[in-house]
Amino acid sequence: MAEGFSGYAEVKGFTFAERASDRDPRALGWATLFAKGERKLGDSRFTASARAEEISSRERGPLVFDPADRDARRTPVSVRDLWMRLPLTSSVDLQLGRFELGWGKTDGYSPADAFLPRDLSDPFADEKLPLWAARLSGQRGPLRVEAVACPVTTPWRLPVLGGRNAPLSTGLPIGKVGIEDKENAPPRDGFGALRLLATFGNWDLGVWGRFGVRPAPLLVFRTDLASLGPSGPTVPVERRYAREQGAGVEVSLVAGSWVLRGETAALFSGDPGLGNALVGTLSAERGFGDGTLLVTLAGNAKDTPVDATFLFDRALLPVLIVAWNRTEAWGNWKVVWTEALKHGDGLLKAEVGYNATDFWSLTLGGELPYGSEKGPLGALHAARRAHLALRRSW
Repeated sequence: MAEGFSGYAEVKGFTFAERASDRDPRALGWATLFAKGERKLGDSRFTASARAEEISSRERGPLVFDPADRDARRTPVSVRDLWMRLPLTSSVDLQLGRFELGWGKTDGYSPADAFLPRDLSDPFADEKLPLWAARLSGQRGPLRVEAVACPVTTPWRLPVLGGRNAPLSTGLPIGKVGIEDKENAPPRDGFGALRLLATFGNWDLGVWGRFGVRPAPLLVFRTDLASLGPSGPTVPVERRYAREQGAGVEVSLVAGSWVLRGETAALFSGDPGLGNALVGTLSAERGFGDGTLLVTLAGNAKDTPVDATFLFDRALLPVLIVAWNRTEAWGNWKVVWTEALKHGDGLLKAEVGYNATDFWSLTLGGELPYGSEKGPLGALHAARRAHLALRRSW
């Protein structure tokens, strides 16, 4: 682990092709200041980082003390890392504090990450939220074990419902009806998880199990509490959180210049608004120079008891994701194509970064959702945009 102080300051501007309503601006600005410090003391390691933001949109909330990111909106200041790693023995480590967790093998979509919170304030960024947790990890020969205890739920952060960033459109009870986004308090308790891994030659095998509160909320449209105002009817939308248990298997194989991966997970819930799921993913990855091409196919073999759009993490399924990125001498570029196969909608993302110096970089990109507005990506048609960012790193 690198030691020292690092970070960046970035200003980013967005311009949109259209407006979903009078409340959506044609353009918005986003400024970010991120700082991170890392230190090693003896065999122990410490990491702390924080982020300050200013966003000219309704996605940003007020400045409040929200150390677990449980508020419905992004607070201007947030703690991203605050953890220490202690070696208990020569092969067992304990990590305590706030950190990001990711178990998924098939980048782009993984059922192993279903219990982890995400921030969809910017639906095209799809940012992970860190957790307050304890993680015990150990290794003996080819076998590895990891146990995680997360005592508090960090819920998924959703876009402003009824705005251009919310993946809800035709066919749902909104249309010309206004949405009142209720901020229901999520439950306190989090989740526990255990994972076992083993490597045999070119094969990597794993099994895992998890239980606890599902961080993605279930939306409840309270038509019984609808009201009629000067601009028309308004329906309150509440958020409800269900418990869910899951078990999964993952397999990876290095085959020549390709890495082939497969994951499957059985997810169980007694909540009638969530039900069970059998999610599977297949992916193929190959390096091209200083870059990677990744193709992922994911699907759910079970029907959802409600419109999958309300479940968010299963709204895209079945889906095909093709991502290609590469680092060049002058900078980097990436192209991502996501095709949601149920409604024929999709998203095309492209971005080019130019390194003016070792510290300054300029990035130009765009996101183009397309297709049926009944799908979770096509419903974002009013969020089609281009962005330009200037970053100073240190």
